[in-house]
Amino acid sequence: MDPTFETVQLDGNDSIRSLHFQCEAFQQDHSWHYHPQCELAHIVRGAGTRYVGDSVETFQPGDLVFIGPNIPHCWVSDPDQHNNEMQVLQFDPACLGNDFLRLPEASPLAGLLQQAKRGLHFDGGQLNPILDLLTQIEQQRGLYRLSLFVQLLDQLCQATGTSPLTSEVYVVDNSQFHSARLNKVMDYLKRNLQEEIKQTDVADLVHMTPQSFSRFFRATTGRTFVSFVNLMRITEACRQLASSDDDIMDIAFRCGYANLSNFNRRFVEIKQVTPSEYRRQQRQLVSN
Repeated sequence: MDPTFETVQLDGNDSIRSLHFQCEAFQQDHSWHYHPQCELAHIVRGAGTRYVGDSVETFQPGDLVFIGPNIPHCWVSDPDQHNNEMQVLQFDPACLGNDFLRLPEASPLAGLLQQAKRGLHFDGGQLNPILDLLTQIEQQRGLYRLSLFVQLLDQLCQATGTSPLTSEVYVVDNSQFHSARLNKVMDYLKRNLQEEIKQTDVADLVHMTPQSFSRFFRATTGRTFVSFVNLMRITEACRQLASSDDDIMDIAFRCGYANLSNFNRRFVEIKQVTPSEYRRQQRQLVSN
């Protein structure tokens, strides 16, 4: 089965995404998928089978893995396992800037990101500093959160007892996942969020009929094209709401919504709060 492309949503001005979730079984909430962000995943509770690329291994509480961009992965709980719990941190490998990665002091991090292209399992016994930082990042915002993130990366670089997950012959073949075509679509959407976006125009862009493009897009992203465009627009609106004092109507217009009522309706559908309430929540998080 081909993996599904996952859109990683960042809230507000965040450059990293921290998740902490509980579920009855991981296979229901965490299907076989991939994304261009790195992912650090810690199993708090639960046991089962972990799939990363061509790696198939069991997992237990305390399992910690670091997965590089575009490597398909998922966790499947054992049938007798309930109330599973996982911490996840997702971030763009260049979120600190390519110039940062070229600094001499950052060479261990550049090496870590290179190793992550095969996925890494942390099987050493001294993981408490990493797990403590993972929890603190979840609870903080702003510059302090970013400083904790850098400390976490440093701890990952220093960790001993790591082992690669995928085999040496495993290569992430992005063409298999249609990513070249999909990336072209994503670039177009990012550049044209404020404009009217027609599915027929995007289908022409990647030399597909509208019907074929509709099937391809849903199979690859798990969403219809219209719902995906709305998700991208609302995600950008969240960033602007958290980072500026601009009028909500102006933000709605810049994100491609011609009227405020439609923007408010879509925003509530995706975020479960109004734009003004979202802005208030984000500012409260920063002030805390």
